[in-house]
Formats: sequence, structure tokens, C-alpha cells
Amino acid sequence: MRIQFQQGYSKTGVVEWWLTVVYGPQDDQEKVQFLQDLSELRNSINGKWLVIGDFNLILQAQDKSNQNLNRRMMGIFRNWVNRIHLKELKLCGRRFTWSNDVTQTRIDRAFCTADWDMMLPGCQLQALSSSVSDHCPLLMVGQREIARYSGFRFEVFWPQV
Repeated sequence: MRIQFQQGYSKTGVVEWWLTVVYGPQDDQEKVQFLQDLSELRNSINGKWLVIGDFNLILQAQDKSNQNLNRRMMGIFRNWVNRIHLKELKLCGRRFTWSNDVTQTRIDRAFCTADWDMMLPGCQLQALSSSVSDHCPLLMVGQREIARYSGFRFEVFWPQV
């Protein structure tokens, strides 16, 4: 399932960017098709793009709490990220995003294009806890620079000195 919309703001007004929310399939063949569909979607989008959600894929062995790994799918996923030049947003707060009480994995992620990252530099994901889901909610946080006034400031008490 993918949901897309355009929205965003900057100091100069509205900035157009794309958001795609994903829920990746379980089957390996469907995962390959899912990544191909996302590649085609990326090719049709001009500009800033953020894709976030449950990919049901891991990038590296450290993303899983056991050694039951599908290295072929890991390679396909890594190649996809590199081929369409995506940057992953940093995850803070915990190492894994999903658990079934036996295995823990990091399958929930956010990737962005370089121009999206330049628009909102320093954005990261904060992993939260949940008592209602086997996935942890992800909160995207960032810092927005506040322009500082560097001109002259007149203090009211000066004439009284």
C-alpha cells in the first residue's frame, strides 16, 4: 500500500515535495516487484521525495536479532537504495522496530533524496514504544534554524543612563 501527497513549507513559502508511505509484502518475489514499483515511482517524481514505512526488508545483518538471514534479499534491498540514490534517516531510541517476542528486526525505515535532505537537514527518526502493535511508532524530528537578527537594537533604558 502506498499513499502519496505533496506538501511542505520553507521560509520563502510553499515547497513541493513527495511523501510515499509503504507497507512491504512478505513474499520474496513480491518484495522484488515492490522495489521495482518504487523505482518506477521515483523515476516519475521530479524533486524532493521521502519514502517511509514498513519495508519488510533488512539492509544488514545487524538489523536482525538472529542469524536467520536472507542475504540475497538484503543485497537486492541495498542495491535498490544505492541505485536510486537514497539516504536513510537516522534511527534514534532503539535498534529494532519490530518484534514478535522471539525475533527483533529493523524493517521500518525512512529514506529520502539528497534534495529532500538539504531541505530539512538533520531530520531523524525517534523510535517510540507501543503497547498495541508489534511495530514501534516512528516520530520524525528535526531542528529548524531560527533566523537571528544581527542588526542594531535600541534598548529603552539607554537614554536614562
